[in-house]
Amino acid sequence: MVIAFTGHTNIEKACGKTLKSDGEVYDKEAYRIVKEALEDALLNKAKAQKGDTIISGMARGVDEIAAELAIKHGLNLKCAIPASVEWHKSRPKSRGVKAQAINYDGILAYKNATVVEVKKKYCGKQYIFVNFARNQYMIDCADKLIAFKRYDSTGTDDCINRANKASVEVIYA
Repeated sequence: MVIAFTGHTNIEKACGKTLKSDGEVYDKEAYRIVKEALEDALLNKAKAQKGDTIISGMARGVDEIAAELAIKHGLNLKCAIPASVEWHKSRPKSRGVKAQAINYDGILAYKNATVVEVKKKYCGKQYIFVNFARNQYMIDCADKLIAFKRYDSTGTDDCINRANKASVEVIYA
């Protein structure tokens, strides 16, 4: 089974906390809340088992925690990277906040990780944002989508809408 994840990069906002830095560190309470919700959804709702694959979009927040859960539980991990690893890792902060995974290199070093670089032109279609092409790739691969949504978010909403359109089961964490 292949399980993709979508959700907020600003998990602090999702948990009613204030992001006190430029996103280089997590609020510990927000991180704990999100990790527990995602782990419950992964193990108890999606029923993940050894041999399953997690897809992470490699953003800060939900994507990064999903990758960490794959590592913790010895699952396969597919890192769906918008554009390229080099571009995504070195991408400037978005509105002053880091948007990509904090432990990027550590996640990529995981022995059961594979990297897929998804370009803005994917499957013959040119996407307005490379992240939307990445979302489509994740949905094309996924049997299930675990979504952590607590406020309106263009990227999260896009991924959920793509899952619904493709009849991929959406599990809310």
